[in-house]
This record gives sequence, structure tokens and C-alpha cells, in this order.
Amino acid sequence: MRLIKWLGVALLLISPSLYAHTGGLTDVSLLSGLLHPFTGLDHLLVLMAVGFSSAKYQGKDHPLLPLLFFGLMIAGAALSNFIVLPYLEILLAISVIAFGLLAIVQHPQTAKILFIVLSCFAIFHGYAHAAEIPADVNASFYLSALLLMSALICLMGRSLALTTGRRVTYLFSVTCLSSGLYFLTVG
Repeated sequence: MRLIKWLGVALLLISPSLYAHTGGLTDVSLLSGLLHPFTGLDHLLVLMAVGFSSAKYQGKDHPLLPLLFFGLMIAGAALSNFIVLPYLEILLAISVIAFGLLAIVQHPQTAKILFIVLSCFAIFHGYAHAAEIPADVNASFYLSALLLMSALICLMGRSLALTTGRRVTYLFSVTCLSSGLYFLTVG
């Protein structure tokens, strides 16, 4: 039931009727940013995996680890203004595999340490997001909307992990592993 509520919120946020009124919301930057996480399977899978991984934690830890990921993603976006990262597609493919494996790690302490280490991949995702900003949009609006939708995707992953059993987590992990391997062979 919670998943349906989150899906409803996400659909309301990307509904074109939100942009039908005047007053600043007609900027294409917002809509582009909201939709961008859905344009690449690598981004979508890693964001869902962050949610799946955060479901292992209760209390104060469960929001801190995704916040670390988003903070590093913002740092990567800022980094895109200064350097060119080689082998970006390969690094993104490896991140899908790594986060897919992290989703099935059962021991919370091990998973926490791995999450902190693997969060470094967020730099590459942030870099890729910033590099793909269309020239005709407001970068601040675009990135803000992208981060909002990314957070909603993480919450969906967390909700899925909390409301379904291990079979769905394993299925999700296999999806990440096979997709990441495919990205490595194609890229």
C-alpha cells in the first residue's frame, strides 16, 4: 500500500498539469530534470539499489547513507565543470554491478561499510547527470528537480525492499548484475 502512495506522489510530481499554469513553473528545466533519471537504466537501477540498501537500516542510519550518496552525486556534478572523466560509461556499468551486489548483502554492518565505499560511484553518476544537462535549460532548476526525482526513486526502492520478501531483492540484484554486465559488453 505504501508503494502505491509513493507511486502516486511521483506521478503527481511529473504530471503535465503541474506545468499548465503560469508563474514560473512552465520552465522546461523542471520537467527535464524530473524525467532525466528515467532516461538511463544505469541511473535508475543504482538509485533503486540505494533504496534497497537503505532498507537494511532503521533509526538514524537509514537516511544518512542515501544523503551521503546524494552529497557525492552533487560533488560529481560540480566536478563536471572542471575535469573530463575518462571511461565514464565503464565506471557507471561497474556501479550497477556493485550496487546490485550490495542489495543482497545481509549483514547490516558489512553492508554499511560497503555502502560508504560504493558511494564513491555517486561522483560518477553526478558527473554524468551534469554532463547531460541540455543547453537550453536552467541548470539549478534541472539539478534540483533531478535530485528530487532521484530521492523519490530511492524511496520507492526502500519501500519495495521493506514490503516484499528476499525473492524480490534477489530478483532486483540479478537485474542489476545482468544489466551491468550488458552495459560493460556494449559500452
